[in-house]
Amino acid sequence: MFARKRNRFDRIFSGWLLGTIVPLVIFMIIYEVKYSEIEFSLYMRNLWNMKLFLKILSLCVFPNLGFFLLFYRMKYDMAARGVIMATFMYTFMVLIAKLI
Repeated sequence: MFARKRNRFDRIFSGWLLGTIVPLVIFMIIYEVKYSEIEFSLYMRNLWNMKLFLKILSLCVFPNLGFFLLFYRMKYDMAARGVIMATFMYTFMVLIAKLI
């Protein structure tokens, strides 16, 4: 059949990198918008002590769904797989942290 030309962004690493960085950027935006008056290390310590860190991190992963759907509709299947891989990576990190 016809082989479609592969885009340079249709790679697993591209999707994984985007899926890994976006939640961290969202987390930093939340910090800068709402809590920038507190020092970052104190903010992180307070989140951990109040057992909110994992909950907020889990919510920061939601934009990955949008990127997954975007890649899927653009037929960038490998990049969509990378986003899913990054999402599962965060899921396993949260799961392991909750079990410890």
